[in-house]
Amino acid sequence: MGTEQITAARSESASVGVTRSESASVGAARRESPAATEAVRVLLVAGGGDGRVLGAGLRGEGWCVVSAGLEFVAVAREFRPDVVVLHGIPADLRGRLARLEEVLPEVPVLFVSGDVARAVARVRALVESAGGRAPRLVVGDLVMDEEAREVTRGGVPVRLTATEFELLRYLMRNPRRVLSKAQILERVWGVGAGARGNLVELYISYLRRKIDVGAGRGVPVIHTRRGAGYVLKAADPGADAR
Repeated sequence: MGTEQITAARSESASVGVTRSESASVGAARRESPAATEAVRVLLVAGGGDGRVLGAGLRGEGWCVVSAGLEFVAVAREFRPDVVVLHGIPADLRGRLARLEEVLPEVPVLFVSGDVARAVARVRALVESAGGRAPRLVVGDLVMDEEAREVTRGGVPVRLTATEFELLRYLMRNPRRVLSKAQILERVWGVGAGARGNLVELYISYLRRKIDVGAGRGVPVIHTRRGAGYVLKAADPGADAR
């Protein structure tokens, strides 16, 4: 893992223009995330194909993510990120990082390397420590306190293993969004789609037993979309148990 640096920005003095493609990426990200003004904003500066995978992992947290190249200072000025993530880019960036510090002196900058799951975990920890995300997730009557690592359904405590907790956290951070098995494997276990095919199904069944059948008394919040993946949404009290 690389080292962390806390840098930041506030003024808009320099006159470095944002390229058309980079400006378009900022606009596209905001259109794709209707709550972009409320979501944590992440500026990802990455090289190679790993950058796309990491970007998908960060978006899986429910964050608004914009990718940029070496002109990331100009993009940062327009996007106003809550955190900047540097991954797989040339090490000699002292000049650009100094300019970023002048532009956004209070924005944390995180250098990451290694697998996507660990990188996302490091960004999450930084965001939470900076107060960028409330540690409480709520989907209907399902509540997760991320800081205390406690879960309740309709006020009933639900005891989860560490892996079950991470799987549920990923589902709750993406409510009403269908997540594929490949996405879940990458985010929760940090492995590719070629890993044990029944791993996701197995842990989804564990969660359903505890959350839908146990605390939920047969009213489901976790649903299967055949051929697509799984989706978590607020319970319909009138729905039949599945």
